[in-house]
Amino acid sequence: MTEKFDVIICGAGPAGTTCALALGNSGLKVALVDKSNFPRDKTCGDAIAAYAPKVLNTINPVYAKALLDFTAKEKVNTIRVVSPNKKVLDISYGEDGFISTRMEFDDFLLGLVKQLPNVKLFLNTAVKDVFVNDRGVEVDLDSTMKLEAQLLIGCDGEQGVTRKKLTQTQLDPKHHAAAVRAYFKNVKDIPKATFELHFLKDLIPGYFWIFPLPNNQANVGLGLLSKTVSDRKLNLRQEMTHVLETVPYLKERFESAEMISDIKGYGLPLGSRKVPISGNRFMLCGDAASLIDPLTGEGIGQAMVSGRYAGWQAKKCFEQNNYSASFMKQYDKTVYNKLWKEHRRSYLIRELLINNPRLFNLSVNLINSNKVFYNLAKRVLINLFRI
Repeated sequence: MTEKFDVIICGAGPAGTTCALALGNSGLKVALVDKSNFPRDKTCGDAIAAYAPKVLNTINPVYAKALLDFTAKEKVNTIRVVSPNKKVLDISYGEDGFISTRMEFDDFLLGLVKQLPNVKLFLNTAVKDVFVNDRGVEVDLDSTMKLEAQLLIGCDGEQGVTRKKLTQTQLDPKHHAAAVRAYFKNVKDIPKATFELHFLKDLIPGYFWIFPLPNNQANVGLGLLSKTVSDRKLNLRQEMTHVLETVPYLKERFESAEMISDIKGYGLPLGSRKVPISGNRFMLCGDAASLIDPLTGEGIGQAMVSGRYAGWQAKKCFEQNNYSASFMKQYDKTVYNKLWKEHRRSYLIRELLINNPRLFNLSVNLINSNKVFYNLAKRVLINLFRI
């Protein structure tokens, strides 16, 4: 059985749902496919940038208001950096970002998509294969069903079928991170509206994090460059347990805490290099396009930004009846014009500062003691969190 659409979106995470929302008033017939039912858990740090409501506002102010009214989130507007010498630096960046479990946040976005009459959902439906030629695209869902369209938008992650089938991009450990996370209750002394990054000496250039969630819960984890993990032959689950049991000031905070989930691992394709994100009749968004910030590890906001641009580019394709690789380059240019400058800045900060514990310690001491340097650091953070 074959069903025809104008656009097929593979993946219903933040990139895919934002793309579908951007196509909501297009008059195009859209298929949104995901291998999972919702709500579903997604291993992630759960941090969502302050600009996420602005992204939705550019599509429809109703969506931005819905996100602001969304209650399953914890507001954060301050970053706490703990340097290797255990000096604490708190910087407020002015706007409210938030922490929300992907189970709840992704389901919220999908709920907005469900209100669109031009979008048909295929949930609990895995994509088996994709094919692109000059006549159109075909997505095989199983042995008996396939979808056809003029345009394919891959939002199904780094390990998704679209990226693997349509590009030659390979994992590069220097531009990739590995992370683990678990959920906890009753972690002691969580500061109000603050997410914490602890740069422990043995984890450089990675960090240990504590991100507050509603109901006295927290997303707790650690992440490092994949190259570092490989070179040191690290087991990140064991490393996380080791941190909680042996770092005195953290051990004390977690003594009465309860771990309410397993420790789960995931990969982060970092935006510290440019990779092909479009071609003849297709575009890639979010993790499929390697758009995670190389310093903070934040990728949800970037996924939403790229999903929005892909939706807008899709409209242009149909207006001009042009789905060629050269025409799709407009999408690449728009995405990288928006994100590349900050990603390069994050990469340089990581390589030049975070990778050097002595310089990192000195910088934190200087920022804490000098208002000029504090304001400079604040401006850098504002740029990172207000793309």
